[in-house]
Amino acid sequence: PYHILGVLGRGGLGTVYRGLDPLIGRSVAIKTVRLAEVADSSEHALLRERLYREAQSAGILSHPGIVTVYHVGEENGVTFIAMEFIDGPTLSAILASGARLKPEWVSVVLGQAAAALDFAHQRGVVHRDIKPANLMLTSDGRLKVADFGVARIASSTLTRTGMALGSPSYMSPEQVQAAAVDGRSDQYSLAVVACELLSGVRPFVADTLTALAYRIVHEEPRLEAVAAVVGRAAVAALRKALSKDPERRYGSCSEFVEALAAALERPAVAVSPLPSRRLPSWALSGAAAVVLIAVGSGGVKLWTDLRRKDGSSSPPASQAAA
Repeated sequence: PYHILGVLGRGGLGTVYRGLDPLIGRSVAIKTVRLAEVADSSEHALLRERLYREAQSAGILSHPGIVTVYHVGEENGVTFIAMEFIDGPTLSAILASGARLKPEWVSVVLGQAAAALDFAHQRGVVHRDIKPANLMLTSDGRLKVADFGVARIASSTLTRTGMALGSPSYMSPEQVQAAAVDGRSDQYSLAVVACELLSGVRPFVADTLTALAYRIVHEEPRLEAVAAVVGRAAVAALRKALSKDPERRYGSCSEFVEALAAALERPAVAVSPLPSRRLPSWALSGAAAVVLIAVGSGGVKLWTDLRRKDGSSSPPASQAAA
């Protein structure tokens, strides 16, 4: 029922295409998993369950800050989800550009992400994979949370104990240990994203997954880079959201971002919309705006003339995340 216009990105589970619904002329992103190519029958069933779970999770969430799911189905052995097409970059693409982001802009996008996540948490849905690649900007600068593919519906029998899903660098201690999680796990992940947006450095890094998991569970976060940029008051807010014990974190994602914004002395509410396909100068520190150019069949390239650490000013390409 959809016309395929091109590839937006590829991930561990499959490919994301840009498509068109010919009946109403609406652009869509189509996420696919070719289940017929999975040799192991148990893995086949797990992947199919996971894709349908994404549709089920996102389908019950109608919020301006959450990517809308339109349709889920199968055709010729391919399982797919048709969802809202976002015509802007992910936060990971912006980070990859080398841009230094101003705290007031970080407060705005974190506030929008927090509002969307709190909405989901109030309805029993935990995202479980908050990271820059799943936080996307529309052409007018609004943030959208994407990919509820590893979401846990608290009341669903689909939840499996002992299964840790998500991106390791952004996972909470309880998620690393495959323990029960709730919205405070997403808050932890959002705090990791905040550290990276403010300083370019995540609070835990390691050479191996085993070492990374150990540090997340047992060691205190390294926040020196954040302190050097925004000061100790902001670090205190981040440290609370990054507490090992979920009970010691904030009551909601919005409460965390409000505390962080207060420490930064910045508003945590949306200001005037960002200009189309461009980050405004007030979003960047000492650089021209990051420019977004649509190329080919819907891919996006992003660059800035900000000098990066290597002194290069060549524009790195960025792709939409699968």
